[in-house]
Amino acid sequence: MNATVRSDALEPYVAAFDAARPFAGETEAARTLAFERFAELGFPSPRDESWKYTNLRRLESRRFSSTAPDTGAMLRAATVPELAPHRVVLLDGRCVASRGPGMPPLSGVRIRTLAEAIADGEPQSALFRVPSGGGTERFAALNVALCPDVLVVDIDEGARLAEALQIDLASSGTERGMSHPRLLIRAAAGSSARIVLRHAGGEDAEHFVNAFVEVEAGPDAELRLYRLQAQGGRGFLVERLEATLGQRALLEIHDAQLGASLTRLDLNARLAAPGSTARLTGLFLADGSRHMDTHVHVDHLAPHTTSLVDYRGIAAGRGRGVFNGKAIVHAGAQKSQARQVSRNLLLTAGAEIDSKPELEIYADDVQCSHGSTTGQLDPAALFYLRSRGLGQHEARGALTRAFAGAVLSRMDHGPFAAAVHATLDDRLVRLLETTE
Repeated sequence: MNATVRSDALEPYVAAFDAARPFAGETEAARTLAFERFAELGFPSPRDESWKYTNLRRLESRRFSSTAPDTGAMLRAATVPELAPHRVVLLDGRCVASRGPGMPPLSGVRIRTLAEAIADGEPQSALFRVPSGGGTERFAALNVALCPDVLVVDIDEGARLAEALQIDLASSGTERGMSHPRLLIRAAAGSSARIVLRHAGGEDAEHFVNAFVEVEAGPDAELRLYRLQAQGGRGFLVERLEATLGQRALLEIHDAQLGASLTRLDLNARLAAPGSTARLTGLFLADGSRHMDTHVHVDHLAPHTTSLVDYRGIAAGRGRGVFNGKAIVHAGAQKSQARQVSRNLLLTAGAEIDSKPELEIYADDVQCSHGSTTGQLDPAALFYLRSRGLGQHEARGALTRAFAGAVLSRMDHGPFAAAVHATLDDRLVRLLETTE
């Protein structure tokens, strides 16, 4: 793509940054540096290895503008069914309490906005960190430049939360609107918590969400994240999730990608101290003309670290899925275990899934494995179910749900699992009725 086209593609973001700049206050310097980084990198092209299978021409050609949520949008965001007893809403990147005038009470958790964190002396380097490298570095920089707020969630040392906290990253549904939600979650030493992250947006509006989530788990902390991506069918979503784990810390992520038109998720986990463990499992459904691109990167930086990456993809119609998983066992990370699995199912001839698992090992006493499969429903299994009285659609649906079951069964938070099952079942019924 030539320089003129690239310059035109950046114009809406330059305009949005210029409009936001007078209100940046003491954060202006950090935001300016970040925007300069975004402008320097520009939009990726398919020639970039990490964007080989994902063309952003559709996103580049749109002129999105920042939106301010109205009262009606806030009300709609607040009345979306809850998946946890305590909830906070980031509407178009701005922090909104879902009920009452303040944040919902939850013992052992401190929830602050950007203004409150700065007033408490929180360094901007912690609030506005731009990770280097990876395909979404440019979008992480754009997030710093344009995020209207930052939600900071601190889980107290030793706190063992009995109830989950739900954080909605919601879009008001404004046509050609864009938002840049930013979230920092820190679990202190010895704490335990479950957090539900839900993306939701207007079904009929074409909008762009550029999200950044940073997670820090201290020594002996246990953090379980349940991510439900249910953006509207015309939405664009780019998200970067950065996680750093301390000694003997545990991070579990249960990821369900069921929405939007074009998505890119970069999930990066750093096992930075001995004994840390990351279990990253997920499911995506690329039906219709959806394009879903997932990159999972795990760095084993210390000995006795363990990782599991298990993603399952389903594609149908003209849908396309992309999965790239990479585990790096760095020098000195002896006794590490890294397991990576990517299994994919094509329901129609026009669907496509590109899977690329990778391992890099620089230590000699490790246990590592990776594997990838892509195929269609087993005709013999279909015949067996048909011979037992199931119709064509019912048999195909049963086998598809069984394929997803290994990942779905790990979703141990009841309301989250129920929402994923309901959405998946509804989509599969409609999908299988129109395919053979």
